[in-house]
Amino acid sequence: MKVDNKNNENMKYIIESKKYYRINDKIKIEYWYNGMITTCLITDIIGNRYKISHNIPESLIFNAPDEIIKSSDIIDKKK
Repeated sequence: MKVDNKNNENMKYIIESKKYYRINDKIKIEYWYNGMITTCLITDIIGNRYKISHNIPESLIFNAPDEIIKSSDIIDKKK
């Protein structure tokens, strides 16, 4: 059986890229209720999902409840 090292390297990259967002990172998302793009804070990582909080000064909806989102819901990191 032949093992292709190039494919193994690609798989390693895919696994590492899932850990791109970390706890206490500020990110931008589109809020599901009104479609507003707002800044929020990652407070916990649960498997492939992120628990976020809107209770930060940069958020436009700071009184919104915490929620759990997928990485595909994240638009970008706050810069």
